[in-house]
Amino acid sequence: MAQEEQEGVYSKVNEPTVHFKLITDRIIREINNPEINQTLIRISGYDLQIDYNLQYLKSVEDIEAACNGIAQLFREDIMRVLLERNKQSE
Repeated sequence: MAQEEQEGVYSKVNEPTVHFKLITDRIIREINNPEINQTLIRISGYDLQIDYNLQYLKSVEDIEAACNGIAQLFREDIMRVLLERNKQSE
């Protein structure tokens, strides 16, 4: 489901508001390149949850397939961001 579609669906839900502490409740995960001492990707958010469906992650092959899926997800998102940035700079 596209992000715009998700936002449309969620905007119709009557749900309670949650408040977080600005610093201590924020979760940050980073992928760093030690050769250049730089952060390549930073994932941050409040109530950041990563759930693994362990019922289907039972072998090294299953885990590798899941990791490849995560890599593809990020690859597509990075390309989308780069394309949008290139369009804006034209």
